[in-house]
This record gives sequence, structure tokens and C-alpha cells, in this order.
Amino acid sequence: MLKLDAETGRLFSGKLDLEFADRQYCRAITGFAEHKRMIINAGLASRKIVNKGSGITITGIFEHTMVELVQEFRQNNGVLEETITLRNRGSVPVDLEKADFGFTADLASRQGWRLCAIPFRVQLDGSAHDYSGEALSAGKFRNAVYSDTTRSEPALKEQGILRSEAWAWGPGDKGLVIIKYNNNAFELSVACPQKPGILRFGGAGFCLYGEPSTCRQIPAGKTIVFGTTYYMEFEGGLDKAFYLYRDFLEGKGHGFPENYDPPVNWNELYDVGWYHSNTEELKKHYTREALLKEAQKAKDCGCELLYLDPGWEVTEGTTLWDESRLGSVSELVKTLKDKFGLGLGYRTILRTYKDLWDHKYLVKHSSDAVPSSVSFGGTPMWEPCLCSPEFFREKLKRILAISGKGVKFMMFDEMDWRGPCLDPSHGHPVPATPLDHALAVYKLCSEVRKKCPGLVIEAHDPVWPWSTCVYVPLYFRQGFGRKGSYDENWGFEYMWNCIDDLRTGRALALYYYALGCGIPLYLHITMAADNDTCVFFWWAASTVRHLGIGGKQSNPTVEGAGKLPSFDPEKRFSAYKEQMRIYRSLKPYFVRGKFFGIDEKIHLHVLLGKKGGVVSVFNLEETEKEIRFSIPLELLNTDSALEVRGAAAQWSEKNVELKLKLGPMSPAVICIGSAIKP
Repeated sequence: MLKLDAETGRLFSGKLDLEFADRQYCRAITGFAEHKRMIINAGLASRKIVNKGSGITITGIFEHTMVELVQEFRQNNGVLEETITLRNRGSVPVDLEKADFGFTADLASRQGWRLCAIPFRVQLDGSAHDYSGEALSAGKFRNAVYSDTTRSEPALKEQGILRSEAWAWGPGDKGLVIIKYNNNAFELSVACPQKPGILRFGGAGFCLYGEPSTCRQIPAGKTIVFGTTYYMEFEGGLDKAFYLYRDFLEGKGHGFPENYDPPVNWNELYDVGWYHSNTEELKKHYTREALLKEAQKAKDCGCELLYLDPGWEVTEGTTLWDESRLGSVSELVKTLKDKFGLGLGYRTILRTYKDLWDHKYLVKHSSDAVPSSVSFGGTPMWEPCLCSPEFFREKLKRILAISGKGVKFMMFDEMDWRGPCLDPSHGHPVPATPLDHALAVYKLCSEVRKKCPGLVIEAHDPVWPWSTCVYVPLYFRQGFGRKGSYDENWGFEYMWNCIDDLRTGRALALYYYALGCGIPLYLHITMAADNDTCVFFWWAASTVRHLGIGGKQSNPTVEGAGKLPSFDPEKRFSAYKEQMRIYRSLKPYFVRGKFFGIDEKIHLHVLLGKKGGVVSVFNLEETEKEIRFSIPLELLNTDSALEVRGAAAQWSEKNVELKLKLGPMSPAVICIGSAIKP
């Protein structure tokens, strides 16, 4: 159990023989009262410490302010929990610019220690977030950030601060997991080298655009409460820290149900193409006949659902089904089911690419401006405000007119926040915050799900769009059934140049996500961008629980900036059919199995109560390679040798050693025990 000396700020573990913090706990705020008088680095005065049972309460008043602190530490089943509350005892509101709370540690005395982000040790852009003490002392760290010059963005409030949902802090093979959890506001765990050689961690602080925004102002006589921080010990390797966070989220209801069995989607986009609301091109290419041809490919390849990306609407973003080209939704649902054995899924977006919404619904970027379009990639785009109740009702009505006809899967895409809306007639706070917008998106998901039982909903990050890093915590409002508002997260943008994503290491973000988060990802990929060994198919199958594929021929409108390498479509399609056959036979292991990382390129999937498992192995180098590795028997739920297919096996009392040769840029699937089919 972790030990806390509240008087000195020392935090240590007798079990691990490690001292995580050895300097005074930091408590300071910076801000304004009455919007004019600045509180500069107010430290805590009149501190009182009360020990009560398994808890410690620390109180005090910040100097030259009327802001009171109530800080509580609780021991709960071996986990130390921390909650920070600020109360404004004054008669005017207090606006906080900074909140600096946390344990502090001397880096110089901790040679070999590291601070590793969980779950994104590798961020979506490929940047590593695993820092040595030397790197932290030298200021060699940064957050991954998304920025869009076409929207009005607040300033980032994170200079000199690192952020993550959780951190591992220690010598590497053992240490402390630090988790920040807040399902009511966007709040991350911050870590800050306060001065050369000193690290602050845990506690609370602002980051991103000043999140949590709910704690930026303390009205007179009111309180604000930061999200709870959880501290727990780990040992046995860094992967154990990731598993602790994954288990923590599952304990909070963020995961998937026991009967989770998502369909393998076929995405028509890759072959039908993307025509960006061009009416004439859509009439030529995006037709009912074209979709039925895609349905035949889906059936031939072993998919279970036809997913419609952009093209099904009268105009993208209107959420109006184009019956003139596609017939009715009901007819298509029936045909897909009866003729092809497929379900139907589609995406909906918020923005539009034609001026078709009443301008009273649009985001107003300044108080005197008339809402208009913005340029997005050289294309005019109109931005409806989902925080407007009137617009929300109309959008929901249009979605239900489609989804209520038997649709099985929906993607909530392109709903990223476009900047603060300043229109008071919408009925939202002015300016509307990223949190206001995100809550509207999740409310929309929730309302659709209520009216359409059995519908699986994937929701993209509603603030930052998906390619460099996420803004919203992965768990925020997620949960199947009544546990949350939506079911699945987006598998980011590894859907275009997947082989390059593997070679550069960007796609390692999927591995670390699977290691530290059990919330299902959905990702569709194009076989045209893969190789003939289907290496990215298996990478996605191994790290993403809900899989989509497509792209037998590949349409030039979706091949990105550069043309894809030439390939034989029939050969590639045949290869995918065979890999899909294998995948479908092992599907429960990949969609519901427990994921263990033997190595970044060796993944184990096991099922509860089953002996053995499935191992995905990858050679991501350009030459043939012999691969040897061992798996502890306890992970395979066995104490004796089992049958192995796909590798040479040598069993011992505690491990099985596996050996195989793999060609360049190739995958292998090894089946052990119950995973072997007759």
C-alpha cells in the first residue's frame, strides 16, 4: 500500500522500496478577482491536516484571497485517491489562469527513472511520449497538438506542461500509475518540470484550451471540484502499468459487453469514390446499382455489413437520404439482408459543403458577424451549431428517419469543434466551449441509440479531428447500453497510407491503445494500400476490435496525394478473402479477447475460460527475419503443453518458447490450444 506523509509531501511504497515524491507537495493558484485584480502565485496559508481512519484531509486559505482548499486523500483497496475542491468564500467571482497542484520529486536522485504516457506512449502522429529524467530536466518534451487555421481557436494553456490520461512513473519495470478520471469535464493528468531537476505530478492543473473549463471560474460562495486522481503501484514490467489503466477503465464501465460481436464492415468509399456533393458525379457513380456491386464484393470477402461513407446524401451534411439515386432506406436494408446477408451502416456529419441550412443555425464566430462559410481545404464549408436546440432537433429528426429503418451501425464523423459560437439566440453559454459542443454531440448519439435499439455507434473525437492526437479523453461518456452515450472510438486516420503508417511507427499508437484501453476502436482500411502479405489487415485485426475493409480496385478520388503502388486487384482480393476466412474463424479472440503485448510486434489474444490463444506476429522490416519469443503459461491459462500451429514450440515449466521465420513486411497468426479448429 502507498504511504503518504502529508506533512512533508513524501509519497513512497514499502512494497516496491521506491520513493515517488520527496519534496513538499505543491499548492498554488494564479488568477483574477473581479476580472481585474490579479492573484499572483498564491500559496496555501493556515494549512491544517486531519487524519481520519483511512483518509487525510488538508485544508487552508490561499494567501491574499478568499479561496479555500479542501484536499482529501483516501485509501481504497490499495489505491490512493485524491480529490481537490476549491471554495470561494468571497463576494466576487474568481477566474483561475493556473492551478498548480501535485507531488514533487527530485529528478537528479532518480537515475534511470522514466515518465511514460498511458495509453499513448506513441501518439497518433508517431511522436514518443516516454521521457527520461534527463529529458524532463532539459525541457526535451512536448505535447502532440492539432491546429486548424480555418477556425477560431483559443490559446493553449499548457506551456511547460505535459498531459496524458494516465502516467507510469518509476524505474521502468515497476513504479506508480497516476490516473486522472473525470467523466463530467475534459481533464487530463498533468506533469510539469517546475524548475530544473524537479518534477510535479498528480494533483490537478490546466491544459489544452484551459481544461477542465468547469474549474476556470469559481463564482462567489460556490465550489469547484477537480476530477479524482488515482495512484496505484505496478511491478513486473511497463505493460503492467498499461493493464492497470485498462482494468481501471473497465471498472468504470468503459469497455464492451460479453456478447460484443461487431460486424466486419465493407466500405464502398474506396471503390465507388468520393464526389464531394457534386450532383452530376454522384448520379454517375454513387447509385443503387453501384452499392449492390459493392455488396457482392462484401459477401464474397466474408464481410457482414455494407457501410456507406460520403455519397448517400442529397448533399453531404444535410442528412437527407437521396431516394432518386438509391431508392428507399427500407428497400436497401431488405435487399442487403435477403440477397447478401448484410446489414447496413452509414456515417453522418455536422458540417455541410453547400449553403443549405438556415443561417440562424450556423456558428457565429464574432458578435457582429453574419454567419457564413469558411474555407476548408479550398472548399466552402458551412458550420451548424449543434448547441442550438432547434438545430439539434432537426438533425436528430433526420438521422432517425434513416436509422429507424433497420440500420445496424452509425459513424458520427466530422463533428469536430469549429471554435466558440457567440450567438446568444442559440440558447447556449456565450461563448460556447469545446465541452458544450462535445456534450451536444454525445447527447445526439445517446438520443439516436435510445430510439434505435441494437444500433452500434462510433463517435469521432468531437473537438480535434483524429490525425495527430485526441482532445477528449478516450473514455469520456463512452459505454454500451445505459452506461454511456456511444459504443466505439474511431481508429484515427490509419485508413489511407497504412504501409507508411507501419514503416514510420505511427501505427504503433494502435498497439499502445489496445494495451491500455479496452474501449473498442472501429477502423476501415483499403486493401489497395496494403501489400500482398496483408500485413496491415492483420495489424488492424490485432489492435482494432471492429474492423472494416474495402478497396478491391481503388478509386483515384480516394487515393490521397500520391498514387498507390501498382497491384493486381484479383490477387489482392483473393489474398484478403483467405485472410478473412482465417479471421472469421478466430473472430471471438480478436473482438472480445484479452489483449496482451508480448512485444510491440507480438500480440496475444486470449478468451476467458479457454486454454491457449491466438498470437499475431509481425515482421515490419524489409528482409526475412527469424523471430523467437516466449509466453508465460499463466497468460495462456494452462500449466501444461498445448498444441501449437504456425510456429515451432518448446514448452517449459513456466513458459512456451515459439520460433518462426517471417518474410519482409509480413504477418503470421499462431494458434494455441483451444484456438485451433478441427
